[in-house]
Amino acid sequence: MKISKSNAWCLYDWANSAFVTTVVAVVLPVYFHKIICSEASEITLSILGIQIHSTPTSLWGYAMALAALLVAVFSPVFGAAADIGGRRKQFLGILTAVGVSASALLWFTGPGNIQLVLGLLILGQIGFAGANVFYNSLLLLVAKPGERDTISARGFAFGYLGGGILLAVNLLMIRQPGLFGILDSTTATRFAFLSVALWWALFSIPLFVVVPGKGKGDNIRSHSFIESLAAGFKTLRKTLGEIRKYSNLFRFLISFLIYNDGIQTVIMMAAIFAVSSLDLGTSSLIGAMLLTQAVGVPASIIYGRIAKKIGAKKAITAGIFGYLLIIVYAFRMQTAAEFWGLAAAVGLLQGGIQAVSRSFYSRLIPPDMSSEFFGFFAISTRFASIFGPLLFALIADITGNIRLSILVLSVFFLTGGIILAGVKSPSETMEKV
Repeated sequence: MKISKSNAWCLYDWANSAFVTTVVAVVLPVYFHKIICSEASEITLSILGIQIHSTPTSLWGYAMALAALLVAVFSPVFGAAADIGGRRKQFLGILTAVGVSASALLWFTGPGNIQLVLGLLILGQIGFAGANVFYNSLLLLVAKPGERDTISARGFAFGYLGGGILLAVNLLMIRQPGLFGILDSTTATRFAFLSVALWWALFSIPLFVVVPGKGKGDNIRSHSFIESLAAGFKTLRKTLGEIRKYSNLFRFLISFLIYNDGIQTVIMMAAIFAVSSLDLGTSSLIGAMLLTQAVGVPASIIYGRIAKKIGAKKAITAGIFGYLLIIVYAFRMQTAAEFWGLAAAVGLLQGGIQAVSRSFYSRLIPPDMSSEFFGFFAISTRFASIFGPLLFALIADITGNIRLSILVLSVFFLTGGIILAGVKSPSETMEKV
C-alpha cells in the first residue's frame, strides 16, 4: 500500500504525540512522585557540590523549564544549519533518536533515581521539541500553500488519535497488569515508557522513507554535518541582524508567543487547578484528558477546513476568542462535570488553533529559510512553556487565590489577539500557488 507524502508527514505527529500524552502529561509525573521520590514532601539533591532542597513538584517544574530554555536557545541554530546543508531529515532523525532513547531508558529507573529521571525527561523534551522544528519545516515540502491549513490540522488530528490510543492502552496495562502478563503496576509503568519509544520509532519510519528532505534550493554537496552546524551559528547571527526586513513575520511571532503562552499554560496547569480547587481524583483527570484527545481528532480537521474557507487569520482570531470564553468558564468552574466540559472545550480549539498557526506561519516565511524560521517558531513555543506557568504560580502565591491565576491568563489572549490584528495575511495569489 502506497502512502502519500502528506500522510507520511502526518504519521510523525501520530508517533511523537505518545511521548507527550503518556510520558509528560500522565504516567511519568505520577511515577516520579510516587515511586522515584517515594512520595516524599521534600527532596535534597547535591548538584556540583551544592545542596538543593525542593519538592518533587518543583523539581519537575525546573526540569521542564530547563528543557524549554535549551530548545529555545538551540532551535534556531539547528534550523539554520539544516537550511544551509539541506539536512532537515538528518537533524530530525538525530533528535528523534534522542527522544526515543530517553523514553526507552526510563525502563531502567527506580526508587531514588531522581537525577536520572529528570535528566531523561530533559533529553526527551529536547528530542521531542527539537525534532518538531524540522518536522514543521517539512510541511513546505509536502503541501502547497493552499493545502497547508488542512494538512497541518490533519497532522494534529493524527497526533490526538495516536497519542490517545497508546495512552488508553498504557492506562489499561497499568491498572490491569495481569491482563498483559505483567507482575505489577510499577513494572507495567516501565513497560509504558518502552511502548512510547517503540511507537515513536515505528510510526516515524514512513516520514523518513516517503517525505523528501530538501527542496529545490537546498545544496548539501559542500557542507558536512559539522560544517552545516558551524554555518548555522553564522547564519543565525545574520538573520537576527536582518529580522527587521521580516516585520510582518516578526509581528506574528510575537503574537503567537503571547497567545500560545496562554494555550500552553491552560494545558500544563489544568490538572493542578483541578486537584487543588475541585479535589478531582486521578481517574477523573485521566478521563478528562482522554476526552480532550477524542474531541481533538475531528475538531482539528474541521478547524483546518474552516480556516481554508474563511482564512487562517480569521480562524486564529476566532480561536483566541474561544479561549477567552474558556478562561471565564474555568474561573467560575465548581464541579467535576464542569471540568469535563472544560476538557471538551479545550479539545475543540487546542489542536486546531495551533495547526492553523503553524500553516499560516509557513506562508509568511522565506521558502529557502524554512527550518531556520521554524526554529524561531519553536522559540515562541518553548518560551510559552515558561512565562505563563511562572505567572500562574506567582499570582497564586501572592494572592492565595488560584482562580485569579486562571483569570489573569486572559491577558495573554487579549494581547496576542490585538497584535495579530496588525499582521498582514499572505496574498490570495500566493496562497493558491
